[in-house]
Amino acid sequence: RLHRVVERGARAYPVREDNEFFCFSSPLALLRYAALEIGRRLADEGVIDSPDDVLYLEIEEAKGALLDGGDRRQLVVRRKAEWAWAKQNPGPPYYGDPPAGPPSFDFLPAEARALMESLMWNNDMIMAVEQSTREEEILDSSITGIAASRGEYVGTVRVVMGEREFHKIQPGDVVVCPITSPVWSVVFPMIGALVTDTGGVLSHPAIIAREYRVPAVVATARATSMLKDGDLVTVDGTNGIVRLRLQEEVSN
Repeated sequence: RLHRVVERGARAYPVREDNEFFCFSSPLALLRYAALEIGRRLADEGVIDSPDDVLYLEIEEAKGALLDGGDRRQLVVRRKAEWAWAKQNPGPPYYGDPPAGPPSFDFLPAEARALMESLMWNNDMIMAVEQSTREEEILDSSITGIAASRGEYVGTVRVVMGEREFHKIQPGDVVVCPITSPVWSVVFPMIGALVTDTGGVLSHPAIIAREYRVPAVVATARATSMLKDGDLVTVDGTNGIVRLRLQEEVSN
């Protein structure tokens, strides 16, 4: 029975990546192309400064700008400032009393209970929400997380907040990022190690790091804000520890 389940899983798993591409990535790309075409036309008319600025407008505002040709540059400036503030001030993971956790599934029939419990377990293994949102501090120059891919690596930190910053990555870098997605798979062959803010042992960064045998620590909570480009770190993917190497260690 186990062999049958594993075989079926191996055949079915690629569908997950197809689903990601056809149901999420492609439709969003098409929407982005349409938005940028609107932005190009608005920029040509001097309504905004660059085509990308259209992404700071609501759809009705962008459509209205096409019709009336009114200047929207000050609105874009304000939205950019609001976006920058929101990124710097994400706020706590929740307000009020801490969440009580999922309800009991004891009232469900046995089959439904087993399904719901397995889904909750799977979600925890992928998201690791509790570990990924905890308040973390550097203790003894170390950041802790979940051991995702074994091995130890010493390298230079490159903080990469999204796909637009792929150009920053140099061969052998320790990539520090919020999370990865299938788009990130292209950079794994060139990196030395991986550290993420979020994700569990079955998350995308953990699985791909193991496939490429890249040491990885996930669910550090705030590695992207605690580390900076150029820091020298030791990534211990076996024990889930990222150690910041002090200047005197580097000199020695």
